[in-house]
Amino acid sequence: MRLVRVVRQIRSFDALFLMTTAIRSSIIVLAWSCMLLFMIQMLVAFFINQILHWDFFGDERYDIEDRRKVFEYFGTFSRSMLSTFEMTLANWPTVTRVVVENYSEWFAPVFVLHKLTVGFAVIGIINGVFYRRASLSVACSSGCAPA
Repeated sequence: MRLVRVVRQIRSFDALFLMTTAIRSSIIVLAWSCMLLFMIQMLVAFFINQILHWDFFGDERYDIEDRRKVFEYFGTFSRSMLSTFEMTLANWPTVTRVVVENYSEWFAPVFVLHKLTVGFAVIGIINGVFYRRASLSVACSSGCAPA
């Protein structure tokens, strides 16, 4: 009876073993994904931040409250980085609406293009690589070499 209980408990840890194996094998993919996503987001943040500093923040034609609202999202490089990650992975209409409504509607295509390329395509590819790597590690958890 004790042997049967031990075997049942070991089987209950099978899912935990599969999850930890998949996580361990995905560490390299996670590192490369983070580096790629960080570089893309950094370039977009630089671009948006510089355009706004060049034409919007210092221009007295625009209302000071409008400039403050946009500054909250894109006023510094760190704020721009946070906003681009939010545009990619979170509630993107909130961030984009502030710039489009307070500065220029011409930013709308830029934000939509960013969401379509980075938010959908790049994130979808990263997810696919994670799924593939995890499925290979689970399938090969008995010691075979991943393809």
